[in-house]
Amino acid sequence: MRFSTITITALAGLAAASPAASSAQDTQMVKSAIQFASQSQACPVFDCATVVASAACIGASIALGPAGVASALACVATGASGLCGCSDCVPGLQEFLEENDVC
Repeated sequence: MRFSTITITALAGLAAASPAASSAQDTQMVKSAIQFASQSQACPVFDCATVVASAACIGASIALGPAGVASALACVATGASGLCGCSDCVPGLQEFLEENDVC
């Protein structure tokens, strides 16, 4: 699925407004997640905008391994239901959720 510049700009604006995007590294991670999500055939980008915007928080949680499950669930207000439905939108998220029996 191809997205217009307007769509990508809107998602980038959401990412910039996200409390998770507090540093330059976090901002870059979110930008990369937006690009990844927009190119993924399995990612419903519009339905998963908050998950994509929380990529920095999710990425930090994934890096913790199994100990990061609780923090990953706290990255989005919808918890497991939000993350499971959007697991194809953030690199490594689907594997992390499956390995830790979240979804």
